[in-house]
Amino acid sequence: MTLLVVNAGSSTLKFALLEERPELALRFKDQVQGAGSQALAALFARLAAEKIDVTGLAGIGHRIVHGGTEFSGPVLVDDNIEAKLNRLRPLAPLHQPYGLDALRLLREKAPSIPQVACFDTAFHATQPEIAARFPLPASYFERGYRRYGFHGLNYEHVVSALPAQTGAPLPRRLLIAHLGNGASLCAVKDGRSVATTMGYSTLDGLVMGTRPGALDPGVVLAIMKDDRLTPEEMEEILYRKSGLLGLSGLTSDMRSLLESSAPQARNAIETYCYWAARQAGSLIAAMGGVDAMVFTGGIGENAEPVRRRIIHHLAWINALPVHIVLANEEMVIARHVTGLIT
Repeated sequence: MTLLVVNAGSSTLKFALLEERPELALRFKDQVQGAGSQALAALFARLAAEKIDVTGLAGIGHRIVHGGTEFSGPVLVDDNIEAKLNRLRPLAPLHQPYGLDALRLLREKAPSIPQVACFDTAFHATQPEIAARFPLPASYFERGYRRYGFHGLNYEHVVSALPAQTGAPLPRRLLIAHLGNGASLCAVKDGRSVATTMGYSTLDGLVMGTRPGALDPGVVLAIMKDDRLTPEEMEEILYRKSGLLGLSGLTSDMRSLLESSAPQARNAIETYCYWAARQAGSLIAAMGGVDAMVFTGGIGENAEPVRRRIIHHLAWINALPVHIVLANEEMVIARHVTGLIT
């Protein structure tokens, strides 16, 4: 059985091919620049080079960023489900369209192949209402304005992979740091998400590559008024011009910042680590303590100076066991696909 996993973003299309032999195993994974039909054409070219016909696959899994309140687990997509998913586009306007466009195009290309939508928000559906609800009038919560959380597919992977990696049971109170261009923390208690730093959107929480993380909404209102910005112009600043890029004025790339001797690069790194640790304290409070910590994601796995700085800020927690778990959203999605089509 051969499965395709697709992760469509705004600038890249990531994909992986997995096979059951009899256990699921990665055959290859790759990514192409671009989005939409152009990126999918490159995907089909790679599959053709591997002598894989997309219409002969056993199933296709898609990473969809936002499942809203309705989708708290993977779902087999039909026309009705796709229509419901399209109504969620406004919840993540800079992420959701790409995943849904790839889903639509692949359903057109391979209409008889089962396709499964897997959601980055689903893992956080276990958050208690007190963690998910904003202190706004009740009508807004009822309309779906709440803290959803993201990176859930990789958090799900970490929870399943850590015991196999350590040979010990999953720690009861686990703090996971998913650090990449997008970044968040998750408090996992008894294997379930009870709090996370991202909220309604992927802007909230930690300092990221080009996103600011937690930000006083009064600042947003003031900037929009003072500079007479449209919502779209403010959105551009928040999603693409802030974070490490905004702090350093140099780059959003952590590796380049670590290699730089510029004071603004050092300041950006220190700010990134300070806020990661400061928000970690909030999640530790949500769990009533912490038994272990995991770093994952491109920065979490590879940037030892960043891990060291964050752990230094958390030195008051005494001897905290710290692990590194390589991100693997593809395997989680593939398992969800096999669970729904077999």
